[in-house]
Amino acid sequence: MIHLYKKYHVAYRIIGILLIVCMVASMIALMFVSKLWFVPFLVFFPTLILIFVNASVFTMLTSKKLNDEVTTLLLNCRANDYINALKSLFKDKASKGVIVSIYNTFLAMGYVAIDDYDSVYDCCQKITARNYQTEKCKSMIEYYLAKEQIEQAQEEIEKLEELTGKLKPSKYKEGTETSIKNAEYVIRIKQGNYEGAEEHFLKMLDTIKPLYPLSKASYSYSLGRLLVLKGEPERAKEYLQAAYDVGGDTKYRKKAEEQLAKLSQGL
Repeated sequence: MIHLYKKYHVAYRIIGILLIVCMVASMIALMFVSKLWFVPFLVFFPTLILIFVNASVFTMLTSKKLNDEVTTLLLNCRANDYINALKSLFKDKASKGVIVSIYNTFLAMGYVAIDDYDSVYDCCQKITARNYQTEKCKSMIEYYLAKEQIEQAQEEIEKLEELTGKLKPSKYKEGTETSIKNAEYVIRIKQGNYEGAEEHFLKMLDTIKPLYPLSKASYSYSLGRLLVLKGEPERAKEYLQAAYDVGGDTKYRKKAEEQLAKLSQGL
């Protein structure tokens, strides 16, 4: 991903070239100074390590800049700005290789947030890299749930559970496990089983740190909608209003507004 930002890409290449030039010059010099055949390799292997460190540092810097300038837009419920920023950043850079999967993984998240599930599906068909299959499953689960295709959603959940089981313990794994729980509760609610759902949504609102507007809007809407189904409209209004207030241009604000309008009309 380093080539997404020109200044990082240029710096990365310059440092890499300098490391190689210095390595070659040092090896040649050592060949003349020492008659031992293995001495030049004392420079070769440390240089390889430095080249790897160079790539790792600039990859990390690129990821941080992407998060600070693009991902934060989605987290703050500016989904359309997020999608536009992605398209601008990846323009002419996502034509082949793993970058295609990276781009469509990020893009699918934005389309989920604005309820554009046909675009979500199109993006998922382009996510082929192995390391992004968990994210593909998450988006496909959202797609099938939105389309009321419960059986297909359950199949994707099973795939995601299998992939998650292979992950090392980490914050990412915990987040993926939460995504599975969320999907399972959505299915149960659709089937008329509300047991445990309220407690789960409340726990998420209380324990997620930091609680970005996107997560707050998502869980608040889910809880508000659940309370409507349970016949508790007054309690539902509090959470639906919270989703509306922080929902920005996401589907959560729109759906919360619709629910609040129905409740105000006594529907």
